[in-house]
Amino acid sequence: MSRPRPGKDLGRIAAYRLTGFLGEGGQGVVYVGLSPSGDQVAIKVLHARLSEDPEARRRFFRQVDLARRVAPFCTARVLDMGMQDDRPYIVSEYVRGESLERAVRHDGPRTGGGLERLAVATATALAAIHRAGVVHRDLKPGNVILGPEGPVVIDFGISRALDHAVTQSGAFGTPGYMAPEQLSGEQAGPSADVFSWAATMVFAATGRRAFAGESVAAVLHALLYDPPDLSGVPEPLRSLVTVCLDKNPARRLTADDLVRALTGGATLTTPDLTPPRPTPPGGLTLARPAPTRDLTPPLPAPPGATLPEGAPSDLTPARRVLPGTTPPGGTPSDLTPSRPPGLTPARRVPRRAVLAVGVAAAAAAVAVTMWPRDPDRVRNPDPVRTTEPGLPFGAEIGKPLAGHTNDVRSVALGTLNGIPVTLTGSDDETARLWNLRTSQQLGQPLTGHTKWVRSVTLDQLDGVPIAITASDDDTARVWDLATGRSRILAGHTGDVKSVATGRIGGRHVAVTASADGTARVWDLRTGTQYGAPLTGHEGAVWAVAVGQVGGVPVAVTTGDDQTVRVWDLATRKPLGAPMTEHTGWVRSVAMGTLGGAPVAITGGEDMTVRVWDLTTRKPFGTPLAGHTGWVWSVAISNLGGVPVAVTGSEDRTVRVWDLNTRKPLGTPFTGHTDCVWSVATGLLDGRPIAVSGSRDQTARTWSLAPSR
Repeated sequence: MSRPRPGKDLGRIAAYRLTGFLGEGGQGVVYVGLSPSGDQVAIKVLHARLSEDPEARRRFFRQVDLARRVAPFCTARVLDMGMQDDRPYIVSEYVRGESLERAVRHDGPRTGGGLERLAVATATALAAIHRAGVVHRDLKPGNVILGPEGPVVIDFGISRALDHAVTQSGAFGTPGYMAPEQLSGEQAGPSADVFSWAATMVFAATGRRAFAGESVAAVLHALLYDPPDLSGVPEPLRSLVTVCLDKNPARRLTADDLVRALTGGATLTTPDLTPPRPTPPGGLTLARPAPTRDLTPPLPAPPGATLPEGAPSDLTPARRVLPGTTPPGGTPSDLTPSRPPGLTPARRVPRRAVLAVGVAAAAAAVAVTMWPRDPDRVRNPDPVRTTEPGLPFGAEIGKPLAGHTNDVRSVALGTLNGIPVTLTGSDDETARLWNLRTSQQLGQPLTGHTKWVRSVTLDQLDGVPIAITASDDDTARVWDLATGRSRILAGHTGDVKSVATGRIGGRHVAVTASADGTARVWDLRTGTQYGAPLTGHEGAVWAVAVGQVGGVPVAVTTGDDQTVRVWDLATRKPLGAPMTEHTGWVRSVAMGTLGGAPVAITGGEDMTVRVWDLTTRKPFGTPLAGHTGWVWSVAISNLGGVPVAVTGSEDRTVRVWDLNTRKPLGTPFTGHTDCVWSVATGLLDGRPIAVSGSRDQTARTWSLAPSR
């Protein structure tokens, strides 16, 4: 949990005044607030909507009431609960500090007495939780807060409460930390928490997971069938962890056993473990996917394939994405951006949002053609497979892009060395490049962020292909895709939710939007802020798009204050009054043209998509209505001369709209098993496509070719 954000009053939940935004998880959004007595509290507003069934609500509140009975040592006490606007909320003690996950990623594994105290405190907390009749069901490094008075376990009992109250797809838990019985659909009791505790201790001691893999399927396969990787875990903790990671829950220790063993009250010998092979859900056999095929040979990075002179020298080495390619062999004409017909030169990643659910918005990124450094690869870029000709409108192209171990929050399209690619950003704190022809990952993930990656975009800087990522760690990063190195853009005092690129005269810039209530402009050549921040939103700024209106470089931003705002990037001044037709938060935006006029499209909590004339700053026609859930993401394109919007929603669908008639084109695209956080549009081998990213941890590619 990060510290509270300074800012204005965010409203109230029942008797609690909200004073800051803390973050989101898979279950909901968390605020810091004040109780009627003036004490600081954490308030989690859950995104699951309970049914009208009184029995379902009774079971939910019963489970949370059990959580309130947990002894307060080593846990964040549950103080209150209730319903507001059909959404349950839970109030708990506010614990200052950072999560174990962030601490290990930032400072390295725990060692010595620090590791021992962590093991004892978390096992003690687990024992107290179990004595109250509660099962945590999602114990992981992110749910252990390193507070000023020692480690504290949070979020206990919430997953169980939700499981009693609503029906959701998939098992509760986090891949890599959940017990095998959670995956196979069996009853998850206290022994499942013990398994998760052991997996958490492995991460704390080593900085890596006990069950690893390059994809979710690989992680789950390892979880079900493979022994844990315990190298680096010191004794005697290793012996305890070994027993607790037994595939058979009956052979694990109890939390009370753990406390006794850790505090010298018991002696343990490690048994001979021969794990049974549990059956995955539905009787499926999980096989390890084939290793990712790297399409570019590992050659030395070409001279000049680094960020330009004059950039700060604090480039942070990261794992190479595409190992350095051959020296430039393209021509200057190859630098011309490629974008769907009808789009303005705006280059953007409309961004997204959260509130009670998670985050998200839109990555309606324009396709960008990168400098082809190997002419032979451009002539024959991929001998493996090309897209199938004649795929109808709405058909899924290739396989889902599966490899992230958490939600895919953002997507962007481009080409690299003649290969059509998608860049994805995820809650697993990485960004990844994918070959759209083969549905395979290219090279290693971009690693360096210490919190969720909210927004991604592709561009080029002085002929060098770059990616820009924005994260909840309050930073954005600029990545040189030839070397895999990054530069940090630091200055925001809150989560960076969105990033877009454009130009102010001859200056190549990025614009970032943040939970600190500002948008900021960055000179990409120097990595420094350019001019004053854009201020005016009341609350978090969730999405930004960049383009031009009448030759003036502008940014369009959206936020939790229900407004859409247009800014002159040269003067940093707003153009006109805020646009206020939405009736809830607005967390996605894209820019384009409609009938020759520059427009922005936005999506929000009111489940509508709205079009705005950026010259008059008035609504352009009627809203697009049809989604049955919040609209997290929007993109804009042109199909055979028809301007269209592509949208993604909490209702798990991607929809395409004719902007001239305001009618949907075809039926919704279905295939994702959870909400669609992000959409982008572009071209694949000359054919129009959309790419969507989802809470189901995948991205999918859809044909936008006209139906025949």
